[in-house]
Amino acid sequence: FEKRERVGLITINRPQAQNSISIETMHEMGHLLDQVEKDTDLRALVITGAGDTAFVAGGDLKDFRSLDSFQAGRRMSLYMQGILNRFEELDQPVIAAINGYAFGGGCELAVACDFRIAAEGAQLGFRQVRFGIMTGWGGAQRLLRLVGRSKALELLLTGDIVTAQEALKIGLVDRVAPAGGVLEAALELAGRIAQNPPLALANIKRAIVKGWEMPMRAAMEYEAELFAATWDSEDHREAEQAFAEKRPPKFKGR
Repeated sequence: FEKRERVGLITINRPQAQNSISIETMHEMGHLLDQVEKDTDLRALVITGAGDTAFVAGGDLKDFRSLDSFQAGRRMSLYMQGILNRFEELDQPVIAAINGYAFGGGCELAVACDFRIAAEGAQLGFRQVRFGIMTGWGGAQRLLRLVGRSKALELLLTGDIVTAQEALKIGLVDRVAPAGGVLEAALELAGRIAQNPPLALANIKRAIVKGWEMPMRAAMEYEAELFAATWDSEDHREAEQAFAEKRPPKFKGR
């Protein structure tokens, strides 16, 4: 993990295992989230994989051989669901820079992010069915909401691999960047977001993430509450004053 001004960069750094996620990696991600959730200066996050070959090639199946019972499999599934839920619920937007293969659990990580930018040569696939299993980290539910019922079922039931351009066409990724330029594209988007006041950023994300799960009227009422909090904020007053004085604003997150 490193910070570049107000943008955090998370790199899954296991190139010897194509950046697959082991149980230890899950715990490291949990510890990192403890840190990120307390960082009031952080305004956006980017997640990528080390090297040029893989974003995350899935869960580490060799490591998962220790999960030798129904109960052990369920515990791992729920633990990683909790990790990805925390990423999804962060106040900061999270951008996946998909620099290579995103298979299985790598796709589940990607769809838990707010934005997905894929390198031109990237490939994505929910390969779990080929190993006699299925998504366990919430990926099926997130995929359903991204691409619709029939396309989600097709990807999950076949285990097919799609190219970055195919993923863009069906809405699995939001943008395709030139090979070697995906991290730059993700950091550029994060930087543009990070220029804005943190309270407004957080409340916009809450309106989308939490409002998605609410009935329309309840979501609209929730949005009004969030709007009122931003309207009656120091950042709003600072933005108006800075605009009037033709100077860059200095936001404080309150």
